[in-house]
Amino acid sequence: MQPKEMSAVILAGGKSSRMGENKLLMPLGEKPVIGHLTDTLKNLFGECIMVTDTPDAYVSFPVRVVQDKICCAQKNSLAGIHAGLVAATHDYIMVVAGDMPFVRDDVLSYLCNKCEGYDVTIPREGEYLQPLCAVYHKNCLPQMEKLLTVKNYKVTAFFPFMRVRYVDMADLVPFDREQLTFLNINTPEDYKKALAVLAKSVKGGL
Repeated sequence: MQPKEMSAVILAGGKSSRMGENKLLMPLGEKPVIGHLTDTLKNLFGECIMVTDTPDAYVSFPVRVVQDKICCAQKNSLAGIHAGLVAATHDYIMVVAGDMPFVRDDVLSYLCNKCEGYDVTIPREGEYLQPLCAVYHKNCLPQMEKLLTVKNYKVTAFFPFMRVRYVDMADLVPFDREQLTFLNINTPEDYKKALAVLAKSVKGGL
């Protein structure tokens, strides 16, 4: 499946409690954290959707904003993925957490190219999975809704009922040798690391 035949869904929820402010809007070079992500996704995918409960904060970004209140009031990643799937024009969506500014388009394209015939395509390293940088099909919606109904918000809980393709992280190294795609900004320490990564890239070190 080519990315242009798919929708990108950015999860822009969360309280950013460890940062003390909206981490997605914190400056990272000449643009905010989430600006790096939207710039990568908007040219790669057929459409770009942002799922958030604070839509007014993102009106200036080149995305279609969807509020994550479609299924339940409880804010969580599973509800966000569900909202993105419901809103998506395409059957397949590429889900990316909003605090991942350094996603590599080659990594995303590789995952998209592996997704046909599967309901979930997800990177893994041993038993550790990356559910917030993964591909989901609309076939997942009924099982997601069952979980949300019983307040089970674990994203991977419905996987046993779906066709899941696991992609080893080692297969992604040729496209992203430092695995910066999976760098999340959750803490002040993560933010400092992201600033250092950006500074290194400006100097041509990446």
